[in-house]
Order: sequence, then structure tokens, then C-alpha cells
Amino acid sequence: MMREVVMVLSGIWFQLRLIAPYWAAGLAAGSIVSVYLSRRITSKMAALSARGLGLPQICAASLLGIASPLCMFGTVPVIAALGKKGLPQYLLAAFMISSVLLNPNLLMLTLVLGRNLVLARLVCCFLAGVLAGLLARLLFKGKEIFSLERFSADDRVNKKTFILDLLKAFRITAPYLLIGITLTALVDRYIPAIWIYSLFGARRGLGVLFATTLSIPLYACGGGVIPLINAWLHAGMGPGDALAFMLGGPATKINSLSAVKMILGTKNFLIYLAYCLTFAALAGLAVEFILS
Repeated sequence: MMREVVMVLSGIWFQLRLIAPYWAAGLAAGSIVSVYLSRRITSKMAALSARGLGLPQICAASLLGIASPLCMFGTVPVIAALGKKGLPQYLLAAFMISSVLLNPNLLMLTLVLGRNLVLARLVCCFLAGVLAGLLARLLFKGKEIFSLERFSADDRVNKKTFILDLLKAFRITAPYLLIGITLTALVDRYIPAIWIYSLFGARRGLGVLFATTLSIPLYACGGGVIPLINAWLHAGMGPGDALAFMLGGPATKINSLSAVKMILGTKNFLIYLAYCLTFAALAGLAVEFILS
């Protein structure tokens, strides 16, 4: 019994040493953007306007969403304030989708999985925002996407310091990271690699669909799932499966869903879910084909 405990603790220590530098870098990057660049990101969004299809502006909105370090509950008041200022709702859609899927902290953490998956995640999150903006532009002409009546137009950014923001990010993410590392150590110790391979690696294509589906109940925090995905990759999970999990999870985690439902209403919320999960599956299949 004691030997098993020691083995699990050794696995936890190994995973912690592996991911801690990327986690620390991600926390620092997120806090730098949050404290020093959040107001600039908001002002850049407010300055966007478009005629015609507005593709350059949609691309800019998607990039700004990725750069935004805010959680979805922090993004909601920003979207409300920008919407009250008259920013086109399809630009808000592009910003919201990419902001839900990725932020500077998660991007740094994804480096644990290798450069190919970092690049794939970054490109796919950007394209998810762009495609959402284009579809909203083409299909929702004259229709309301966001329900912003209940929100005030107050877009003030609370004064923050780097240290306080860093400590807050540490406090929020540390428990999830520890849970994820512990689960990874337990999976490494007690789940045979062939089981992971039979679920994902041996079922090319179907593995992506399994990963997209599993991301709905299993994805709680981006930092927490990175060590688990890393272990699955070493056990035979395909890169497309990993990407599908990392795209479907952030879009459907409970915190994101409650905030998105708040500003979209029931009908558009269901469209949001269908879009995000379909995009996750298709992007995963494309990456699986390219990288495998």
C-alpha cells in the first residue's frame, strides 16, 4: 500500500515539475495583459467598424478575443459595453468565440504539448472566431444576436496591480492544476496505455468524436486538463483528438455556458453550442489528418 502511495506521489511530482514552468509563464503573461493591456484591447475593439463583409475587422476582433485574458464572466460586461456603443454584433460574436476558447495563459500552458499543437490550437481558435463573425454577418442580418438590455454600458476597468492580479490567478488556477496533475498520475499508474490507444489512437476519426463528447463533462479548467491530455498523447491519443478536446471543453464548461446563456438567450445559445461542438469536431478531424 505504501509503495503505491509513493509511486503516485512520484508521478504527481514528475507532472508538477513538467508543467510548473509553463504554468508560471502563463500566469505572468495573463496578468501582464490583464493589468497593462486590457484597456487597450477594449479600446481597439470599440474602434472597429466595417462596411461590406468586414473580413479584416472580423479577423482583428478574433485576435483581440484571443489576447483578452478575461474569463467569460469578465468578457460579458465588455461585450455589453461595446454593444451599447454600437459595435456591430457580428464583431462581438467573433470576439466572444475566440475569447471563450483561448487566452494568453492557456496558450503558454499548451506549450507542454509541443509546438505543433500550440500552433494548431492558436490557428483553430482564431478561425473559430472569424467563421463565427462571418456567419453572424451573413445569417443574422437585421436580427438580434446578443440580449444586452439588462446590462449597463459601464465599461470601466477596475484598477489592478500586477502582483494582486497574479495572486488572484494563482488562487483560481492552482486547485484545478493540482487536481489535473493528481488525475494524470493516477491514470499513468492504473490505466493501461492500451485502453487509451483503443479509445483514441486505434479509431482514427471516431477518436475525435469521442474526444469532443468527453470534453463536455470532463473539461473543468484549461490548466487542469493539460497534464491529462499530455499523458493521453503519450498513450496513443492523436493530435486531432487532443485539439477537439481543447476546443470543445472551453466552449461547454459550466462557467462559460452560464455566462454565454446570459447574453445570448435560449435560441442563440443552442446555436452557439451546435457551432462550437461542430467546429471542434471538424477542426480535430482536419488536424488529425494533417499531423498524423
